[in-house]
Amino acid sequence: MPVDFWTSLVLGTSLAVANAIASYLLLRFARNQAYKTFIMIALGGMVLRLMVVLALIAVVLITERVSRTPFVAAFFATFAVATVVEVLAIIKRTPSSDPPAHKEG
Repeated sequence: MPVDFWTSLVLGTSLAVANAIASYLLLRFARNQAYKTFIMIALGGMVLRLMVVLALIAVVLITERVSRTPFVAAFFATFAVATVVEVLAIIKRTPSSDPPAHKEG
């Protein structure tokens, strides 16, 4: 028998928040590294975390111990927000490729 709506909601959100915390810790570790190293840690960590989270979601859904719709909806809503924040943090760290502004006069 699946667990109730709220427990499923909290479980999905908690999984996404744990992923966001792992992202924060990786980016914090990588922020003082050389740019190439930073990108390798940030993107490599993103791929590794995604594989782990997908495996955990599969395990949770296969065991049918949650109400699927609230679990998945809560996970993806929280995951989407956290991913936007993570990408913005990576972009902030990325050096600008824009040419310097031309000053007239």
